Formats: sequence, C-alpha cells, structure tokens
Amino acid sequence: MSDAATEIGLPEKMTCSEDDAHVEIIRRWFGLKFVILTAFAIFWDGFLVVWYAKALGGDSLMTVLFPLIHVAVGIGITYYVVAGWLNRTQVYVDRQGLYVRHRPLPWWGRADIDAAELKQLYVKEVVSKNRKSGETTFELRAITHAGRNIKIVGGLETREQGLFLEQKIEKFLGIENARVPGEVGH
Repeated sequence: MSDAATEIGLPEKMTCSEDDAHVEIIRRWFGLKFVILTAFAIFWDGFLVVWYAKALGGDSLMTVLFPLIHVAVGIGITYYVVAGWLNRTQVYVDRQGLYVRHRPLPWWGRADIDAAELKQLYVKEVVSKNRKSGETTFELRAITHAGRNIKIVGGLETREQGLFLEQKIEKFLGIENARVPGEVGH
C-alpha cells in the first residue's frame, strides 16, 4: 500500500470481525467461475459414467483401463468445484500469530506464523497464462525478520481483497507499512 491514509473498505465476499484481542477475516470462494466449472464437471463426469456403463458390459480390459486418467481428472475437478461452492478462507490474527485455514473441505495453503516474525505484508499480482487467455489473481505475502518471503493467502479475486487483508493485519499488529518491490498499489 502506498498511501496509509487510504482505507480500503470491506470487499465483496468478505466479512470481518475485530476487537482488541483479534481480527478475523473470512472470504467466501464461491463465484461465477464455480457455476461454469459445475456445468463442465457434470458433463465430464456424466461422460465417464456413460463410458463405464458401456465398458463394464464388454470384454475388453483396455476399454476399462484407458480412461483412468480421465477419472482422476474428474475426481479432482469435482472436488475443486464442491470446495468452491462450500469453502471459505479464514484469516485469524491475534497478538501471538497469524493463522490461515480453508474450511469445511480440506485444502492446501494453511499457515501459522508467529506475529513477532512478521516484518512486512504486501499484495502481489499473479498472472496465469494459457494458450487462449490469462487469469489474474492476487496473493497476500509476508516478509519475515529473517528475510523469508511467505505466501499467506493466494487466489484472491481482487486487488482490494488483498489490500484489505494487508491493511487490517498490519494495523492490528502495529506493522508500519513500507513499499516492497513488486507489490500492487492502490
């Protein structure tokens, strides 16, 4: 954040509760992309059900084994879609530390960091490109007093979500904001 006087309001999909002892920010995952992915997962999984309904009635072992990689992809996509509909990311900060959890379905990206280790927080833009298009997301990152650069929360949909997290956590922990190379601005 380049201007400490500019306060970021509560972004969409986020709730925040705070008092003198803690700050808790929760971000819902659900959005339009999960509606689209749901349709894709239904099509993908439906195709596999039809394939196996026919393949299991036949005599060819190859017909059963061939699509196993597609089954694995289908399981992964389906799990991601269900997590997208249900999950929330919880960022909890108290005087002892910063804790990140994704619930109710297990997901990677859990974090436990001692508050005394945190030197600076910043938001980084992440652009993922494939052959046809690109997707931009944002990460909240931390620099520790030991010089480690740690991803706290990834996959944020808007810059404002990241800046809100940065601002709330820094304010609560009394971290003075400073520019970090590569951070997004207001």
